[in-house]
Formats: sequence, structure tokens, C-alpha cells
Amino acid sequence: FPDDIDFRNTESLGLQLVSNLVSQIEGDIELDTTDYRTCFRITFRDKEV
Repeated sequence: FPDDIDFRNTESLGLQLVSNLVSQIEGDIELDTTDYRTCFRITFRDKEV
């Protein structure tokens, strides 16, 4: 991915779905493109039951 890509505002259906689902369940998504690799990190907070 280019350094200036905004994966949260894309025309890619897959990334739109992932971003929307992560947002709906109050998670975070990060993009790391170091060392010639691409890594998406998705984290969720523990919820009390």
C-alpha cells in the first residue's frame, strides 16, 4: 500500500466491510506497512457481561 493510503475511506468492498464491522463493535484497526509487508491489526476491548 502507498504510505498515504486511507484504508478507512476506500472503494474496496472488503475493506469497507471490515472497517464498518470493527467500528460497530467498538474495535480498532491499524495498518502497518513496514519492512515490505502489509499487516492489519484489529483489536477489541473486553466487554463486561
